[in-house]
Amino acid sequence: MSPGESKPHKRPSLPLRPDWTSEDEYVQSVLSFATTSDLFRNLCGGVHILDFLTREPDLYTHVLPQDWRDWFDLVTIDDVLDLLLREELSKFENATIQQNGIPIPPQTLLDYVHTVRKHCLQRRFQPVLDNIPDMPRHISVGMKTKKVHEVTNFAAYVDKLSTEVSERLQEPISVVDFGSGQNYLGRTLASPPYNKHVIAIERKHHNIAGAQAMDVHAKLAKREKIMRNKKEWKRQLALNNGMPTPPPEEQTDDSPIPDVILASNDLTNGFDSSKGSMTYIEHDVKDGHLENILYPDEDNNDDEHPPEHTTKTPNNGNTTESVSSRPKAMVVSLHSCGNLSHHGLRSLTLNPSISAVAIIGCCYNLLTERLGPASYKLPQLRPNHPRLEATGSAYDPHGFPMSRTLETFTYPTSESEGQADFPHASGAGVKLNITARMMAVQAPYNWGPEDSEAFFRRHFYRTLLQRILLDLGVVHQYPGDPESLAGGSITGRDTNGTPLIVGSLRKACFTSFRAYVHGALAKLVNDPTDGDMIREKTRDLTDDVIDEYEHKWGYAKKNLAVIWSLMAFSAGVVESIIVTDRWLFLREQDCVKDAWVDIVFDYKQSPRNFVVVGIKKEMDDVSPPT
Repeated sequence: MSPGESKPHKRPSLPLRPDWTSEDEYVQSVLSFATTSDLFRNLCGGVHILDFLTREPDLYTHVLPQDWRDWFDLVTIDDVLDLLLREELSKFENATIQQNGIPIPPQTLLDYVHTVRKHCLQRRFQPVLDNIPDMPRHISVGMKTKKVHEVTNFAAYVDKLSTEVSERLQEPISVVDFGSGQNYLGRTLASPPYNKHVIAIERKHHNIAGAQAMDVHAKLAKREKIMRNKKEWKRQLALNNGMPTPPPEEQTDDSPIPDVILASNDLTNGFDSSKGSMTYIEHDVKDGHLENILYPDEDNNDDEHPPEHTTKTPNNGNTTESVSSRPKAMVVSLHSCGNLSHHGLRSLTLNPSISAVAIIGCCYNLLTERLGPASYKLPQLRPNHPRLEATGSAYDPHGFPMSRTLETFTYPTSESEGQADFPHASGAGVKLNITARMMAVQAPYNWGPEDSEAFFRRHFYRTLLQRILLDLGVVHQYPGDPESLAGGSITGRDTNGTPLIVGSLRKACFTSFRAYVHGALAKLVNDPTDGDMIREKTRDLTDDVIDEYEHKWGYAKKNLAVIWSLMAFSAGVVESIIVTDRWLFLREQDCVKDAWVDIVFDYKQSPRNFVVVGIKKEMDDVSPPT
């Protein structure tokens, strides 16, 4: 470095507000807030919309302070959203009345809004390149505007990062796409100008088949030509009533589907660095082990749980070639659901051939819980989401949290008090139940007046229907869940409070409360288990009775909208904790050289825009793309 030349600026590991002096300071503060604030814990995990009108006092009265409710009575829901999401809080300093004559919000409300904002990771998006290549038309077929934005920006990010990794390794590096789906990202990376060698791992066969068909259209593959003896073909058709006889080697419907199916180029044969390629692997990813998937024909010692960051020599008696000599790869994932994000991150520590990861998660409600107990029986907030019992297993080693930091977190007391650290109210470790995690996938900063009013109305209709079903004896009230801080009881179809699922309804059902009740009951009476009971208990529910309920409880619609807005706003901290936990996991691993979190999408286009990146120590230091 020449005299007077400044050191290059190192990008922070987490996208924090300037208030924080270090990542560690932020981590300690956000975990302390999330585990000790009763108001936050009520709004993120303790409030269940189905029970909004079934408790006495109702949830709105029980959860929110009186001075907050007094102020909410004076303003519109749009005013509430402006305060939570957009207003500069400094404008309220040394003021008593706003320009519209309404008193300023209570100081405790302003303090809460400031605290939540401070603990949310920042989402300022800047493209990785000034001029990101436009996506060719033959590649973007079938993609909506949101998907084009995601694939265009993430492909450029992956290209820059993987190129830097490849340069440090001084060897080509392939890209492994976890949960590739229709493979829009992989197809873009394998095409000019990137020309990457992509391995797409996907568990659904029809997704792979569709992706391969699109590869032909994108000129990444050639359409397979089938040569037939036309006379013999016609004879077979005639003998089999128009159906051809399958060849002996063809797999029938009764044949077992192999766990791994390779298509296109085989990694072990090397590749042409001047041209991209696609390899498809059909596999249901259940952990982060990839060596036996990427190299199925080699001896991987069949270790179910090999130690982290190890190299192994195939036990064939004749070779000394180390596993470390295999081609290197970088694992990426664009909106991998639930634990699939965890598997992608863990692949960096479990596989010698994986040198880097870049994972964008989504669907936090699909995560399992590592610290237990299972919370999938909590009443759901959104009726179109069925209970996810298969992913709600308690004490799942693949679940949230990933890091030791969150697993062992206890709230520290002041040293001057002479006391040791003690567990917080919910015990040692940070837990986020499914209600909190489901709220974390909301996008309140994208809400507009029309769409927000529409889903506030849908939630109000569902919670008012629950009140009717309780009064008619279709659902019953039971003691509240011990995890819930909101008190009272929950309503459900059994003694566990399991919710009665309405599911999705046609748009016409949301034109009025009458239409909603009729549409919902039309589905519920067809339930194979409870349908007859529901039909019998609701047979006297007339339109006049429905109208009486709407008139009696109509005031609660705004209250519900206020609570829902506070929940979605507060859940920004929940997403920040989940993302931070994944970064902490990487930072805690001895084999990881560097880890950071970047913003790769414009929030307006794609709210789940955090990418968690990890680089293994086996290479030189790689700076984050700038």
